[in-house]
Order: sequence, then structure tokens, then C-alpha cells
Amino acid sequence: MGEQVEIHEVVQPDGADGLLRASAIERPSLEQRAAAAPGGWSLDLRGWAVGAAAPVAQVELSLPGVVIRRVPCDVARPALAAERPDLPGAGASGFYATLGALDLPLRFELRVDAVLSDGRRSRIGLIRGARAALTTSFAPRLQPLMVSGPGRAGSTIFMQMLAGHPGIAVHPPFDEEPRVVTYWVEVLRALARPQSWMRQIAPVGPLNDEWWLGHRDPAPRRLRSQSLQGWLAGAAVEDLAGFAQSRIEAAYEHIAADQGKPGARYFAEKVRNDMVPDLLWELYPDAREVVLVRDPRDVLTSVLAATRKRGARPLPEDPERWVAEEFSGRILAVLEGWRRRGRRTHLVRYEDLMTRPRETLTEVVAYAGLGTAAGEVDPMIEAAGRWLPGMDEHRTTPDPAASIGRWRRDLAPALVAACERAAGPALEAWGYDAQ
Repeated sequence: MGEQVEIHEVVQPDGADGLLRASAIERPSLEQRAAAAPGGWSLDLRGWAVGAAAPVAQVELSLPGVVIRRVPCDVARPALAAERPDLPGAGASGFYATLGALDLPLRFELRVDAVLSDGRRSRIGLIRGARAALTTSFAPRLQPLMVSGPGRAGSTIFMQMLAGHPGIAVHPPFDEEPRVVTYWVEVLRALARPQSWMRQIAPVGPLNDEWWLGHRDPAPRRLRSQSLQGWLAGAAVEDLAGFAQSRIEAAYEHIAADQGKPGARYFAEKVRNDMVPDLLWELYPDAREVVLVRDPRDVLTSVLAATRKRGARPLPEDPERWVAEEFSGRILAVLEGWRRRGRRTHLVRYEDLMTRPRETLTEVVAYAGLGTAAGEVDPMIEAAGRWLPGMDEHRTTPDPAASIGRWRRDLAPALVAACERAAGPALEAWGYDAQ
């Protein structure tokens, strides 16, 4: 098996902000930029950092919008201290981390930042590279039909429609909301991280408190046996992925049997706008993904109405700031994922689903290769009208069609403006006009 992670570039700034006296990324090195990084489905990172006015407490490893891991910056570096007597604290300035490749996208730019004891941050460097797509020998009978999009965009009634098709297995929505694929993909990612699988051989401490996940410090650096390390980092990860697929298949075979759909070709499930759908596309090249979107202003109105109705959590104290800092992230994450996977996905607008259900669903089943005859679509339209447990609690309008354009009457002008500023790129990309 070949190596799965390639390093294309390691960029280290000149420390112009003055927060660091000196720092370095030693592994992967600049000499490895065109070579494969060792470690199978993992990325080994080593380096050191010395603060100027304050010591470096942690090193943060992140991708755009998400922190992957934080590690202490206190590893003994006696050789560095001897070589650089001009750097006070260099003797305990090292850091190391071995990252799971499944926490990285196919093409990645990994940021390496020093976090000083006073909370300030300084860039140590950037690591640009790529990893292989994850494949297994598992041959699925059922393919995933993923439904992605922002919450409160009509995904639940859409799932109800999909459940009406004889070729799609869907666990009934509303009362329960299965996350079978997300569960097993997250299990896979957790067990594929080196700090987890190395604990089999080097537990480091008592065997309690979920020790096998590897959250406990210190993390083992490397196993003595290179062949064992290579197998655990490589083929064993692919075996785990195949096992995860087998569990997904088993669960949906049961669901399909319960629904009297022994010939189902797909299972449909909602997925978040994170790395889960990307990994599913790798594991299931014949998958399908429907990106269900809705006017972000109506999404915002529905989110606020649902929060008031349920009373489980308070409304934001500063709604405009919340829209700019939190709500916008939900919408823009969908937009970014749709653009990244767009050629393989099928975009559905909630408004079209409600006002032109036959045409919209005909396009969906054609995209899935399930045929376009009226007999394929009629049961889906009928299924949308069935009452299910939990439906009344979920809804915030008398019927789904009444929720189209409700922002014009229910959303304060200041919130409309805030939403249009924050979600402007999505409004334009999905064909919604601003005021």
C-alpha cells in the first residue's frame, strides 16, 4: 500500500508580528514538499516555538473554520537549547502531533499557530498538501442518498416524500431522526486517529475513562515496530472503514425490511455540512446528494419561531450580532459544501418543492436513476400529506406552503438587512432576490 498523504509546501513566516523569538516546523520538512509523507492515513508533525514577551503554551492545528487539535508546547529539546543559547526557554519548546488523515480534506491547508500564555496568537506556518481518497473492498448493495442543507429548510418533509418511493429506505422522520451514517463515519474518524489506534500497543496510563479514544496526555509518539505502525496507520484504517460501511448497510437493510422495501436501491439520511458527506462520497462513488436550500431569510424566521415555540433555549440577546456571527455560518457552510461537491449534487429549492412538487420530485428521482414515470412520483406526493408523530411539534406554520416568504411579515427590517448582509453570497448563488 502506498502512502496516503502528500506534502506540497511548507511555508514558515518571518515572525514579523514580534510575538515569537523563533519557531520552526521540522516535520514535514521543506525537503519533503514533493514527496509522500510517511505514515499511511496520518500526518506526522514536529517543531518548536519560543515566545518573546510570553511563553508559548499550546500549538493549534486548524483548517479554515475548524480547529483539529491543540497540543502542548513543552517537549524537552536539549539539543536546541545547546545550539541556541540566545533563546531562553528553548530547552522545553518542542511540540508534536500525529494527525489522522481523515480529519483533512482531499486538498488541505493546515495552519500551525502558537497560542501564547496570555492568549495572543502567532502563525508558525502553513502546510499545504493532499491525501488520497478513502476506498475499501466493501461492496454495498444500498447506496446513500444524502440530504444536506441548513436546518429549518424543509428537510423533514422532504425526507417524508422520499420515504414514499419504493426504491428508497427512509426511517420515518419527526419523532426520531436517524444519523446512522454520521454515527459510523464519526466512529471511523475517531478510531482512525493515531492517538487512538496507537493506544492498542502503548496505552499510556490506566485503562479507564475511554482511554482507547486517546484523549489522554501524553500521546504516544511512535511505536517501536515500524511494520506494525505502518499496518495500523494504513490497511487497518481501511479495514475500519469497510466495517463502518457494513454496519451502515446492516441498519438500513433492517429499515428497508421493516418498510416492505426489499428491493430498495438507496437509503436516505440527513447529513451535516461538514466532512461527513465528503467522506461518504469517497466511500460510495455511486452515492447521490440532494442539497436542499431555502431563502435564508425564511430559514432565519423559522429558526426564531421554533426557538420561541419550544422554549428549550433563550433567543439571542443581540439578534443582529447572532445573525452575523453564528447564523451566517450555517448558511455559508452549505454554500461552500455545495460549491465543493456541486458537480455531483442536485440542488433543490424548498420553494420549488412546495409549489411545483411533481416537477421537482421528478427531477430528484431522475437524478437518482430511479425513473420518471408518474407511478414513481405520486406516492412521494401522497406521503407528504400523512400525519406522523412529532409533526405538530416540529411545524411553526399551519402548512409548509404558508412558510414561503413569511420573512416579509414576521422578520423585523433590521434582521432582514442583517441576514441579507451576512448571507448575501447564498442569496445570489441560489437565485433569491434581495430587497
